[in-house]
Amino acid sequence: MAGKANGSDGGDWSFLADVDNRALNEGFKNFGKFGDRNFTGNNMTLKNCDKWLKEAGVIGKVITTTDTSIAFKQVVGNNDKVITFEKFKTFLFKLALRASKEAPQEEIIKIVEKLQLKLEPSTSGTTSAMKTNVIDRLTDTSKYTGSHKERFDAEGKGRGKEGREDIPSKTGYVTGFNKDAPKSVNK
Repeated sequence: MAGKANGSDGGDWSFLADVDNRALNEGFKNFGKFGDRNFTGNNMTLKNCDKWLKEAGVIGKVITTTDTSIAFKQVVGNNDKVITFEKFKTFLFKLALRASKEAPQEEIIKIVEKLQLKLEPSTSGTTSAMKTNVIDRLTDTSKYTGSHKERFDAEGKGRGKEGREDIPSKTGYVTGFNKDAPKSVNK
């Protein structure tokens, strides 16, 4: 790019000699496979490119998702849905041109440095596991009231059917007879 008149192909990365391409490639693979069942290991969709650029802080006021869509289509064409790592570097150069036509090389260095700081995709906004132990809370019998309290003994163990149903003792010869009731005295 340094030797090119317009730098449109993004092929010469000699001015980025101190950039670790392995780290950039690692981030490319990590974000490329994020949420993609058909990931082959050497390509990335526009959605994942945008995710990486957003998380790295590249997309903002100067570079927008509209810019990324336009640059993506310029690099891969209208029919392709994925970009290779080599074409990704050209894509980054096109973004740098959109951000700063006067100094695209300085801009691409900034973009690459930001991308190298964010090599792993995050899962912010997703549902996480509950922090409290639900089982302990639901089986804490000291919190039960009313008829549910009768379902457990003093140690907190379930009493089974005895705790759920009121089983008649069937010890009397008349319905409703209670052998433990005090006897009334006839006068």
